[in-house]
Amino acid sequence: MVGRQIPAIIALPVLVFVTLFSITFSTTVYAAAQIADVEDSAIPTGLNDDQIVKTIQRGGTVRGWVVKKIKAGHLQATIFVRSHMAKVDINYTANSYSIRYNDSENLGFKNGKIHRNYNKWVRNLNMDIQREFAML
Repeated sequence: MVGRQIPAIIALPVLVFVTLFSITFSTTVYAAAQIADVEDSAIPTGLNDDQIVKTIQRGGTVRGWVVKKIKAGHLQATIFVRSHMAKVDINYTANSYSIRYNDSENLGFKNGKIHRNYNKWVRNLNMDIQREFAML
């Protein structure tokens, strides 16, 4: 049995099957969902710009978002989860803020659709920010 070779008639179909199986399952298939931006989420009255920024940043850090100020009224938050990255713009006024898609990696973004986990991350970000505002 040592040195015995597999007949070509068996080896070729096995090689083709293994190759097709690898190609099929090496490309990640995402359960796509329509991007769900957060629009006009309430900010308590009487806060100055610095208080709003710091509160949103605290809310973001709860689940690992990195929130940086771009300019007055505009923050950008980024999260890295395993091999994925999501970036959102957070535009705010004295009364409300909105969270909108900016960019992503390895989340299958195409034609306004994205991996369903993105919407969960953004929903959680919004809840965490709201919780921080509630504690003021």
